[in-house]
Amino acid sequence: SLVEKLHQHFANQPKHYERPKGNANKFSIFHYAGKVLYTVDGFLDKNRDTLPSDVVGAFRMSENALVRTLFGGGQEDPKAAKKAKKGKTSLKKRLQQSMKRAANDNDKTKKTTVAGEFKSSLAVLMLEMSEASPHFVRCVKPNMDKLPSHFDGDLVTKQLRYTGMLETTRIRKEGYSYRPTFADFVDRYKLLGFGVAAKPPPSDGTCRRILEKAGIEGFQIGRTKVFLRYFHVDQLNDLLRPIPMAAIVLQKVLRANAKRKKHARLVAEAARQRSVWELFVEKMNRTMADTYQIQTTLVEKDAELPKDHFTRDYKAEAKNLKKFNESIKKQIKKEGGISRAASVRWFKEVEMKKGAGMKGTNFEEWFHGVITRKESEDLLKGTAAGTFLVRVAESRFGYSLSHCVESTGRIKHYMIDQTPDGQYQVVGNRKLFPSLNELVAYHYVHKVVATDPVALVAPCGQKGEHNDTAEFLEPNKKKK
Repeated sequence: SLVEKLHQHFANQPKHYERPKGNANKFSIFHYAGKVLYTVDGFLDKNRDTLPSDVVGAFRMSENALVRTLFGGGQEDPKAAKKAKKGKTSLKKRLQQSMKRAANDNDKTKKTTVAGEFKSSLAVLMLEMSEASPHFVRCVKPNMDKLPSHFDGDLVTKQLRYTGMLETTRIRKEGYSYRPTFADFVDRYKLLGFGVAAKPPPSDGTCRRILEKAGIEGFQIGRTKVFLRYFHVDQLNDLLRPIPMAAIVLQKVLRANAKRKKHARLVAEAARQRSVWELFVEKMNRTMADTYQIQTTLVEKDAELPKDHFTRDYKAEAKNLKKFNESIKKQIKKEGGISRAASVRWFKEVEMKKGAGMKGTNFEEWFHGVITRKESEDLLKGTAAGTFLVRVAESRFGYSLSHCVESTGRIKHYMIDQTPDGQYQVVGNRKLFPSLNELVAYHYVHKVVATDPVALVAPCGQKGEHNDTAEFLEPNKKKK
């Protein structure tokens, strides 16, 4: 029987199998969760998992065609079955025959047992698990009363034992849970036994050297893998942890240094651009200031023009002035040229009456008599910028304005003439003045020429005891 075969094969393994006392149809197996007692009554029938032959024979005699077909009773004649209902003896006889055929069919057909199906499904499950990476979640109840904050130690221990967690833990502690290949182990832990630039081969000698230098004990070296216990991994990782941390610190320092250099370059570039911008702005300001000064001067000069400036016939005036000059030249030629005495007589008879250069009964400080260009430069020599004088011209009926424009001694000379209508004008300027004094007063504020550094600032008076205007105060000598 089944029990006798089990006793015969497993009685010599007392750690896993226990034979009962007496001849009872029982046996015990020591599982990881504890001892389990099995009773063999009905084991074979349950394992076959087939319907009894009398039940199959009864269904084959059913009047329902579908039921008969499901249980293999298609060969039964339904009309004969109806006729058999009338006599009980014939029905019983037919049922016995149907049961006998069902028993014969069961014997002929080899069906898969429950154990066979379980074994087959278990093999399929193991195949699928080997192709994947399954993770199991074990749910443990803290207590049976469903109460919060209540932990039943015995109940939890039983659950852990029944689910195999304690056995798994024991196996993990006693076995080699971590089994990397030579290549994986060397790739991960080579820094513990070799330098950073070293390229050791993935061999058993390389792995052994790494483990010995790391001080690991209790490991095993296989043909292609390294066998380590669960705590060996933590030891190796603890030894390896300072290396990546040092790499992080090194990266931090190098990146900071690179950023500092980049920042220094950016600061230098910003300073250069700022310098270029400041030079550009300064140049633009100077250009704008000069342009503004020129435009302002032009606007002032335009404002000083007479109202009829754009309607006056300057060609006709120029023609009249030309005639006037020609008449003066004829007179000068007739008299043999303009002499000093002629210039003195012209000023006394014409200009003094108009108040040219006069201040009351005396002359203005800036006014001088008939002196040469060289004498005017000697008077202005060594004076400050802006010092000036006005002298009576020696070779024409007019005036000359001598102006010291720079402290270095640079002196400029301007001719002052009169228009035919008696107005005074600096030659080259369009501004007209009714008197010589007004012309000088105007240029105290406005430059004679827009490009001059300064306007008229300080008058240059007489020097020494000699007074070059004294002859203008003497009476005229009568002609013989």
